[in-house]
Amino acid sequence: MSVTSVGNNVVGTDYQQYQKSDEVLFKTYSYQEGKEQEKVYYKKDCVELSLESYMIPATADNYEEVRSILKTQSGGKIISPGNRFFSETYEIMRDYYDKKITCDEVKNIFKEYVYHAFGRPEETQDNAETADEAKVVGTSMSTYEKQRFTGWLSGLYEYFSRANTRNACTKNMQEGKALIEENGINWNGTYYYNSDWYYACEEMQKMFQETANELTDEYGAEQVDFTYVEQHTRFTLDGGITFNGVWDSMEWQINRDRAIGGSFHDVNMAPPEDFVYCSNATWDGENNLDSIKEYFENERKESPFMMFLLAATKNTDAKDSLLLNQENYLDSSEWEENATYQSTISFLKNFNIAWNFRSNRFEFLKEG
Repeated sequence: MSVTSVGNNVVGTDYQQYQKSDEVLFKTYSYQEGKEQEKVYYKKDCVELSLESYMIPATADNYEEVRSILKTQSGGKIISPGNRFFSETYEIMRDYYDKKITCDEVKNIFKEYVYHAFGRPEETQDNAETADEAKVVGTSMSTYEKQRFTGWLSGLYEYFSRANTRNACTKNMQEGKALIEENGINWNGTYYYNSDWYYACEEMQKMFQETANELTDEYGAEQVDFTYVEQHTRFTLDGGITFNGVWDSMEWQINRDRAIGGSFHDVNMAPPEDFVYCSNATWDGENNLDSIKEYFENERKESPFMMFLLAATKNTDAKDSLLLNQENYLDSSEWEENATYQSTISFLKNFNIAWNFRSNRFEFLKEG
């Protein structure tokens, strides 16, 4: 690779001519410190490089290898948009869940990342007979460029999904920890799940998918295979990019040193709406649970159709939820074996939480 010019000191070119040039070479886009930041690089300020050294002859020994690598980067595969997206997308979603930015702002940021990476599709009036037809977005991207676009967009969706699921699960954990500790109970050994955060996360995931589809339509590229991205994500060992998968992973990290294991039987099972479940295995057996009862009784005043169940036992090695046995109920609303109750119990059975030692334990469940 050879340098043909550096900054304003252009070889064989009039300095004043370059100084006056407003030609934009490229733009970068990032999210830092709570706001979007765009940097514009003008041709007059940049180094011009010859790319001849990157040309690979078809007769070269490594030609087929390089060709294979390029092929694997297209056709719906996941391409990493860059390491900085790991932290930037997390910061974006953290600000969203902290209510510093709106859903529409997240969507605009998602799109801006794409526009800055690939350029905005040009509007064309070619062969347009009406004004509406003239607004149709066109692009001159080659087939390979479109394939690479879809792969890169898959990677962006993956990073945003990772950030979304982890921030939603973090909010879930913070809420549970606050509720438990404010009532004078030790948070250690606690499992807490609020379906409100599951559905908030799912709503954002849907927005990502709809936005990604809008972008592929704009560029004339193939749509992202979202199921493929979820199943082949590079973040599998950290819970993947689904709420339930990340919840599993977080609970394991919190409780792995306490001989407590837990997971979902079916990680893809969606919870009922307004479902809250908590299980604590480090309760001292003496701390009165009236404060928990009072909390949900106050909640129930605003929602008379709420179902609340509470169970507690001392020195038990039971592996299944205490709430699956009605004899354990300490307190409950008036409930019947209706569809709501059945769906609640069905999802409760999906929790596979096991204690490897005898312990005092309490659980509560809210529905509605």
